[in-house]
Amino acid sequence: MSNRYYLPSSGTKSPNFGVLLAVLCLLIVVAPRATASGSALLVEALFDLVLVAGAYSVAWRGVQRWPFLAFTALTFLARWCALLFGGFELELASAAITVLWTALVIIAVVGELFRRQQVTTNTIMGAIVAYLLIAVAFAYLYEILERAQPGSFSGIPEGISSDQLGDSLIYFSLVTLTTIGYGDIAPVSSLARPVAALEGALGTLYLAVMIARLVALHVSSGMNRGKRRK
Repeated sequence: MSNRYYLPSSGTKSPNFGVLLAVLCLLIVVAPRATASGSALLVEALFDLVLVAGAYSVAWRGVQRWPFLAFTALTFLARWCALLFGGFELELASAAITVLWTALVIIAVVGELFRRQQVTTNTIMGAIVAYLLIAVAFAYLYEILERAQPGSFSGIPEGISSDQLGDSLIYFSLVTLTTIGYGDIAPVSSLARPVAALEGALGTLYLAVMIARLVALHVSSGMNRGKRRK
């Protein structure tokens, strides 16, 4: 029996984005609610799972495997140093490295999706993963802006902890990417405003281009199946 959308078999030579998608969703849901003492360790552990799942999804083949795994280890180390020792420089460096790591994963995932010749369940999960990772990357970029220039965003309480700042900015990044824009947090600095506008435009363009790509692949594969039946 044919099935238009299916999960690739274990022998297929392509990454499975299901684990990364599940961990990302868990991180986005849990992080804003983790306000108790010691919750930063839980959130960091979830992000470590994102690092592991991302490394698996990206470094599954190719000559860039080991450099990317080494950079993932560096990201892991930087994040834990910032968490355990604190300090402006460490936290800024951790956020910057996380932005770069996330950007590399987005590029790798989108590149893999555009190499696909068939729409599968895994392809759709990969498209969602890239979309959510854009929100995560911009959240850490906003964190860099806020740390470098406090007051770049209105609606963020003064004296907020580093963990609560990150959680608030992930929320802001998601509502900006999806162009919901509730307005409870808003960019006010001359640098934060264009960055937020860029994220909103990127979120809209990504959906338009990716949906067009998936629909075109689905139609093309359907036509090819019809020709083979004839």
